[in-house]
Amino acid sequence: MKRYTLFWKWVLLVGVVVPWAAPSQAEPPKPATDQEIKDMIAAAGDAKDYDKAAQVYVLDEADVYVQDSGLATTKACQVIKILTDAGVRSQSVLRWEFDPDTYRTTVKSVRIHRKDGTIEDVDLGTLVTGPAEQYAIYWGNQQHLLPVPRVEIGDSLEIRTSRIGFNIAYLTDGGTGSGGSGGGGDEGEGLIPPMLGHWYEVTLFQGNYPILKKRYTVYMPKDKPVQYEVYNGALRSSLWFDDDYFVHTWEAKDIPAVKREPRMVALDDCVPKVVMATLGTWEEESRWFYEVNEPQFGWDDAIEAKVREITAGLETEEEKIVACTHWVADYIRYYGTKQGGAREGYTLHDSRLTFRDRGGVCKDKAGMLVTMLRVLGHEVYPALTMAGSDVERIPADQFNHTITVMRNKDGTFRVLDPTWVPLFRDVWSSFEDLQGLVYGTPEGQDQTLSPHYEPEYNMRGVQSVGEIHPDGTLTTRITMDLRGGADNRLRRMVNGTPDFAKHAAFEEALQIAPNAKIEDLSYINPYDYSRDGFVDMKVTAKGYASTGDGVHMFRLPLMHHPLDRFFRAPFGVRMKLAERKFGMRFWATRMLRYEETLKLPEGWKVIHVPEPQSFDSGSASLTFEATPGEGTLTYRLECKLKNGVVPAEDYPGLKEAFDALQALSEDWVVCATEDNAMGLAKHASAAGTSREGGAR
Repeated sequence: MKRYTLFWKWVLLVGVVVPWAAPSQAEPPKPATDQEIKDMIAAAGDAKDYDKAAQVYVLDEADVYVQDSGLATTKACQVIKILTDAGVRSQSVLRWEFDPDTYRTTVKSVRIHRKDGTIEDVDLGTLVTGPAEQYAIYWGNQQHLLPVPRVEIGDSLEIRTSRIGFNIAYLTDGGTGSGGSGGGGDEGEGLIPPMLGHWYEVTLFQGNYPILKKRYTVYMPKDKPVQYEVYNGALRSSLWFDDDYFVHTWEAKDIPAVKREPRMVALDDCVPKVVMATLGTWEEESRWFYEVNEPQFGWDDAIEAKVREITAGLETEEEKIVACTHWVADYIRYYGTKQGGAREGYTLHDSRLTFRDRGGVCKDKAGMLVTMLRVLGHEVYPALTMAGSDVERIPADQFNHTITVMRNKDGTFRVLDPTWVPLFRDVWSSFEDLQGLVYGTPEGQDQTLSPHYEPEYNMRGVQSVGEIHPDGTLTTRITMDLRGGADNRLRRMVNGTPDFAKHAAFEEALQIAPNAKIEDLSYINPYDYSRDGFVDMKVTAKGYASTGDGVHMFRLPLMHHPLDRFFRAPFGVRMKLAERKFGMRFWATRMLRYEETLKLPEGWKVIHVPEPQSFDSGSASLTFEATPGEGTLTYRLECKLKNGVVPAEDYPGLKEAFDALQALSEDWVVCATEDNAMGLAKHASAAGTSREGGAR
C-alpha cells in the first residue's frame, strides 16, 4: 500500500511540472460544447494563416475509458476546417479502416458547419462497410466509407466516433488515439486484449496538418496504476480524481504541421508523444510473449526430415544454423493469411501450418526458424522488435516485427532474422541496426538493442584499371567487391530482373557516360552464400574525354558512382538543406572505397586534378587523393557513413563530406600536350588549382 501511494504522488507531481500558458482549471477537462466549437471555427482563419495547408484540425479530442480487462472505449471528436481545393477533395469521402478482431468503431455523427453559419447533418445511412484494400497481408481488414455532400473552402466537418477495443502497434498507424480509424459496432464481444488486464497506448501530438487544439484524456480505474512519459517536447498534463477513475489529460495548442525533410526519421521519433502502459516492466512483456506463443513450436516428421535434409553433410553447428536460417528466408514466402483461432499481430501461427503453406509474415517465419533450430537441439525463442523507429522505456507495445533469438552456451543471446535476410550472406541484417528488442523467454528479459555494424561491414569496394585513348575513348575494367548491405542490394536486383534484361539493366545503371557500353559482364549468383558479392565488367565509352587544340578534359570515371542505383545508397544524394530540424534515417552504415588507375596517351601532361579532401565528423568521413604519374593518373577515395540514423546536430558534418563527394564528381581532370602544357599550368597556378606531378 505504501508503494502504491508513493507512486501516485509521483505521477501527480509529474503531471503538473510541464509549463503551460493557459490559466489553471477548477475541474477536469471536458469535451468542447457546441458553442465552443462554433467559436473555434470562426476564429480559425484561412489558408494564409497555416502556410497554405489544405486543412486545419480546429479540434482533435478524445476521452478514453479503460476497463478492468484492458479494453478501452474512446469517444472522439475531430473538427476539420477546409482551407483549399485540395482539402475539399480529401474530404469528399471519409474512410475508417479496421481489424474487426482488434477494435470496432461506431460513427456517431458527421456534421458540416457551412461557412455561412448553418449546420448540415450527413446521412449516416449512406455509410458502406466492405473489405479494405490489402497487400501481402490478408487478415481480413475492413473499412467504412461515408460519402460527404460537397464541401466548400471555409466549411468545416465535425466528426464524432466511439471506438472499443485494444491497440496493437503492428496493426495501427502510430496510435493517435483520436478514433480516426475502426469499424463496426459499439459492443466489445469477442475482443480480448493481448495481455488480459493491461492497457497501453502511444499518442502523437503533431502530424501532417496544423492542429489548433488537441486533448487526450484517459479515465483509468483507481486500482490500475499507469506509467507514462512525454517525449520529443512539452505537453500540458494533469491528473484529477473522480468517483470511479483517475483522470489523466494531455493537451497542446497551436501545433504546426510537420515540415517534412528528405529521409527524415519516423514521426514517432521527432514529434511530441505520450507513451502509456499499465504494464510494470519489459520483463513482464518478455514472459507474456513467451507464454502466449510457446505452444506454436511443435513439429512433425515432415519438418524433422526437412531439417535433416537441409543440414546433411554439414559439419559444424554454425553451418547448420546458417543453412536453416537461409532456408526459411528463401523458401517461406512472405504473405499473411488469417488462421483459425490466431490473434493476428501478436500470436505466431503453428509452425506445422507455416511449413505446410510455405508462407507467412515475419512472426511466422521467425516461428518456423525457432522450430527448426529446436529440432537441432538449440534453445531458441521469438522476440519483438521495431523496424524504423525507437522503442521507448515505458513498456507499451511499440513493435512491428518479430525475429528469432537463440541462447548461446555462455548464456548470451544471438539474433537471427529470416524475414530480412533473403539474399543476405549473414543471418541478421545490418539494416536492423540498433533496433529495440524484447526477447520472449521463460524468465523474462529487459529491453535491449540489436547489434551495431561499422561502415566496413557494408562496404562497396571498387577497383578500376583503364585507359584514355588519343581519340578520347575510355576503356576500363571495373571490379566490385561487395559486402553486407551492398552485397544484399545487388543480389536482390539480380534476382528480381529477368535474365534477358539483366545486361541492359547493368548498362542503364552504369552512369559513367550516356553512351557507355558493357563489353563483358559477370556477377554473383544471388543464391551463392559462400562468398561476398562481386561485379566484374569491361566498359567502353567513346568520346569520354573532350579533346581539341592540344587540351584534353575528362571527369574521374568512378566518381560517377557506377551502378549506384542498384545499391540504394546515399552517396549520390545532394544535401540541399542548409540545416535540419529532424534526424536522417539511412537504415545502415555504408562505406565506399574507390581505387582507379588510368593510362593516358603519350604526350598528355596532367595540368589539373581535383584537390585532396579530408573530412571527419560524428556521422561521416571522406578522404580523397589524386596522384598524376608518368603517363598515368591514380586516385583513391574512401567515404564512410558512420550511423544508420544521423541526428540533426550531426547534419553539418554529413553535408560537408557529401558536398565534397558531389564536387569531386563534377570536377575535371585537365591535360595538355607539351606545346600547351606550360601556358595552361601558369594559368591554373594563378587560379590556385594546379597540381602537376602530384605537387601544388
